[in-house]
Amino acid sequence: MTPILSKTVLVQVVVSVLPVLVFLFALELIDTYKLLGIRRVMQMLAAGCATAAACYFVNTSFYRLGVPPDPWARFGAPLLEEVAKGAWVCWLIRASRIGFMVDAAISGFAVGAGFAVLENLLYVPDLAAAGFATAAIRGFGTAMMHGGATAILGVVSVNRAEMRGVIWFDTFAPGLAIAVSIHTLYNQPVLPPVTKAVALLILLPVLLSVVFWRSELALERWVGTKLDKDIDLLQIIATGDFSSSHAGKYLRSLESAFGALVLGDMLCYLQLSLELSAQAKGDLLRREMGFPVEKDPDQRVRLKELHYLERQLGRAGKIALTPLLGSSLRDIWDLHRMSKGSAA
Repeated sequence: MTPILSKTVLVQVVVSVLPVLVFLFALELIDTYKLLGIRRVMQMLAAGCATAAACYFVNTSFYRLGVPPDPWARFGAPLLEEVAKGAWVCWLIRASRIGFMVDAAISGFAVGAGFAVLENLLYVPDLAAAGFATAAIRGFGTAMMHGGATAILGVVSVNRAEMRGVIWFDTFAPGLAIAVSIHTLYNQPVLPPVTKAVALLILLPVLLSVVFWRSELALERWVGTKLDKDIDLLQIIATGDFSSSHAGKYLRSLESAFGALVLGDMLCYLQLSLELSAQAKGDLLRREMGFPVEKDPDQRVRLKELHYLERQLGRAGKIALTPLLGSSLRDIWDLHRMSKGSAA
């Protein structure tokens, strides 16, 4: 291979992988609340790369078994790849590590971006033979499709999970169906590749802009309302009026079921949870306003105490406290963020 050809191939590789990565980190930058740290984004990129490697193995295995490449690429591969990519996002939602549409969109796009990057690197010999135009179409079209389809799956799924208040298999079915449909339509030879790439470059930013706008409005309302409730309850505990409050009366009603010692642990767990949760929401607001967030040196100690109290209370004790701490998917997401001590 001559040096000129080598440089040409390098340019084609860069064009095929750089646009989707630039778009991903642009999404991360415009997330004013910084719900996802760079570590989470890199983890999702790696997950997408691993998924692409697995799907490449499965796809090539089907070809070796005699499955016709064209029908499989148009109908079979989209289903396989979207299920594999979507599994990561569905797991994050199921594990309460995603609470809003914006972090679902970024997480989903990161998985799709990682998938597209490795897929395009695997096809470097084909890109070198096909030329610059093919590399550009894969970079600005196919790669964006992979990221966009998985992002849409995440957005639709987290929205359904929050509206229904419970997560079952059918929570993810509509988002997966949309992602598979987008991928399948993109793989059909109905429109020229350039037209499909341009359409994606126009529609995807518009769609994600709407997602960011709606998600940040919902996050702003939730943070304000929940922060007020947390602070009000903390003030009641601090002033000594807790026992006569509705929350105090509810907690005392649990004594017959759990005993006085466990009730004391419940009160400690409640106060510590409220303090850490209020601190986490305050950090979100500071990030949104552009102020730096300094790490609390005592946070690790308080988190260890929180985990100790969780073990003492057990599952039944934590369930009994849900009327005071909240039990919605966003409340559980907040507790997960709080237990991690960051916006992981």
